[in-house]
Amino acid sequence: MDADPGAGSILFQLAVLVVLTLVNAYFAGSEMAVVSVNKIRIRKLAEDGNKKAKLIESLSGDSTKFLSTIQVAITLAGFASSAFAANSISQVLAQKMAAYGIPYSLSISNVVVTIILAYFNLVFGELVPKRIALLYAERFSLFCVKPIWFLSKVLSPFIWLLSASTNRFLKILGLHHDNLEADVSEEEIKSLIETGTETGVFNDIEKEMITSIFSFDDKRVREVMVNRQDMVAVDLLVPVNEYIDELLASRHSRIPVYEENIDNIIGVVSMKDFAIKAKEKGSFYDVNVRELIKPAYFISENMKTDAVFKEMQKNNHKVAIIVDEYGGVSGMVTMEDLIEEIVGDIYEDYEEVEIPIKQIGDNVYELMGSALLSDINEELHMHIDSECDTISGYLIELLDYIPSADKCPISLKDKEADYLIEEVKDRVITKLRMTIREEESKEEEDEE
Repeated sequence: MDADPGAGSILFQLAVLVVLTLVNAYFAGSEMAVVSVNKIRIRKLAEDGNKKAKLIESLSGDSTKFLSTIQVAITLAGFASSAFAANSISQVLAQKMAAYGIPYSLSISNVVVTIILAYFNLVFGELVPKRIALLYAERFSLFCVKPIWFLSKVLSPFIWLLSASTNRFLKILGLHHDNLEADVSEEEIKSLIETGTETGVFNDIEKEMITSIFSFDDKRVREVMVNRQDMVAVDLLVPVNEYIDELLASRHSRIPVYEENIDNIIGVVSMKDFAIKAKEKGSFYDVNVRELIKPAYFISENMKTDAVFKEMQKNNHKVAIIVDEYGGVSGMVTMEDLIEEIVGDIYEDYEEVEIPIKQIGDNVYELMGSALLSDINEELHMHIDSECDTISGYLIELLDYIPSADKCPISLKDKEADYLIEEVKDRVITKLRMTIREEESKEEEDEE
């Protein structure tokens, strides 16, 4: 039996189509690799002298030229494979079909070959190489960059025409080609961090710290300050012996100093200076505090925490006195307070650990009155809406009066939870219990 005379020809034609599909795959993968590669990593490699990384930076810098080069190569490979299939394989297939008396054999063979060719081009010429390029973007881009760069030089006249035409059309649409790169949003970075945590790239501590950095510039300094009622401050008109025990027991390194009224803060005293002067005098009681006063640094309570941090760091301030819009003292903030907003609470050996939000049962939480509403809403998925910053202020707002210690416990509720005020000090709620109601209970409450 004689061998089929067309078999060798078909095998050759199929081999050519495979080569053209591989060419398409190469350039499709190259495009995805260069576009998605970590630019910071490539910049580092380029600075270390990696020539291929420098070429990638060059190609990425002119995205229109790079994309034009890739598109020309892919288009030529696609045209070549389509034309080759139409003029060779479809003809052979049509002859085979005509031999069996199938009508419209040429038209049917063209459709069949086109569909099969499109399938293989999409899967093996586009999707598979792009997925591989995404998984190994850096390795793939370094592997393919030299041929692409060489091709861009060879095709530079044609690519220049394509680039000029593209830029001209973008200007007609009012889009400047230099600004086509979309800015990376904060939410996109958070999403990447979330994905990285799930895949093990980041641990929980790293995730919390990075997330805290994003929220750092959203907070105002009044949200992180030590309130005026919790401040340890010295009245210059009071003898040292009347407050020295409280001063030493506080173990603070810097103490605000005022005259007559805490709204009249005139400076800050370093406890190191106080101790040195006491040693010189031989007694704490003989120290003249006025001689140790250094100028206080005042800031508005509405300043953003990141701006305050920069100013304090720049001017070497360790403590800032916070004033409200009327000039009264709202509280104070230290560098440690600001740093804790990023890294979490830092406790000294002598400090008692206080947890602002503590779960003690199913949907039952023990709260400090100073717990921030923003933290409660975020951690417990609540929707408390108030002008107040703390849960203490919010509950006083709900009560419409200032509770007294002898009236505790006091019960009240809003549309989401039931509250039990357990402790009040100096006209401020310091401790309470919150029970979040189930969804059914919330709906019944809303109906009432």
